[in-house]
Amino acid sequence: MPETLKNVKSAALETYVTVCSPDARRIRAADEDGRNRCVPTDDQSHIAAAAAWLCRAHDMGVDDGVSAMFSLVEGWQGSYPETTGYIIPTMLDLAHRLDIDEYRSRAIEMADWLLSCQASDGSYPSSFVGCATEPRVFNTGQIIFGLHLIAAETGDDRYMNSAVRAGDWLCDVQDEDGAWRRSTLDGIVHVYNVRTAWALASLGATTGRGGFIESALANAQWTLDQQDDSGWFRDNTFTSDQRSANLHTVCYAMRGLLEIGDALDRPEFIASARRAASALHRGWQLHHEIGGALARDWSVDVPWRCLPGEAQLAIVWLRLDQVSGCGEFGETAVTLLERVKSAQIIDSENPDLHGGISGSVPINGDYERYCLVNWGPKFLIDALLLKARSRSERRDA
Repeated sequence: MPETLKNVKSAALETYVTVCSPDARRIRAADEDGRNRCVPTDDQSHIAAAAAWLCRAHDMGVDDGVSAMFSLVEGWQGSYPETTGYIIPTMLDLAHRLDIDEYRSRAIEMADWLLSCQASDGSYPSSFVGCATEPRVFNTGQIIFGLHLIAAETGDDRYMNSAVRAGDWLCDVQDEDGAWRRSTLDGIVHVYNVRTAWALASLGATTGRGGFIESALANAQWTLDQQDDSGWFRDNTFTSDQRSANLHTVCYAMRGLLEIGDALDRPEFIASARRAASALHRGWQLHHEIGGALARDWSVDVPWRCLPGEAQLAIVWLRLDQVSGCGEFGETAVTLLERVKSAQIIDSENPDLHGGISGSVPINGDYERYCLVNWGPKFLIDALLLKARSRSERRDA
């Protein structure tokens, strides 16, 4: 989009918010003043609020998927197969940890809906309901996580059969060097698809299908080859503009490598994730901030934060401490999570807002402007539950 047109649209949106959207105007004002959106409280309260928002998002559509986001300008959007897929594990984790069967029932409803979204070739669509429907590698991989776990939870072969068909399609469209270049966002290669490789590795371990594990290892090795000595991953952006990468995609890449390395006993992949995580850790120690997008030298490239990415980064730091037993990152992860909690909306009587997490802070930052996104509460819940498990493990040790 030409810069002039982009600026005109941005100004028009800000004017609309000022005149027509009091909730968005209130949040924007707090963000611009540097005020927290809430006073952080105990983790259980933030988990409960985030789970309530996800249930609201699950209830708001005409189907059993989870709405992609609540726009403070346009309202609830269509259900999103990709994120519904990886919200299922979060719902099951909540059900087991809190002994609340509603979350399990919702996870099954989500999985049943996903079965209806799958194409005949095994792929899943690229965007949320009402938008583009071409097949997409990343989205298909994230849905495997949900189908895989719901199959184990219920013993229903339909879910595993669907996951295997999705895995077969991913292997079919993978290139010989391990990368995915077909059926990708903007038709370009993305390092963050190593999170899809992690889904294949998990599926291969469960099914005994060695081809899935081979595909996962091939992509992980290709990903490793894209990493600079500084820890930076090339080709890890949403678009062909390589000047900076969203924190969200950097964390996708780190997590995929870390989990493949841990599951398949490949320390080189864990070391790769650690290089990137350590670079972000050094930046935090120096500046006490994590940019929503980062330049190749790891400098902050934008004036906004990416809240889902910050929750993901806390997960990566906590998991690295779990895997290595070193305790290097845990304290910083807890501090970062307190910052994410302070940006959660938990004092609103509006159920569309209560418990929500925006893409950006300020809320009119470039990442999902004026939207509460369903992957924000998902990653915050995952991070806070992992934090609790990590502390329990240390006490036991």
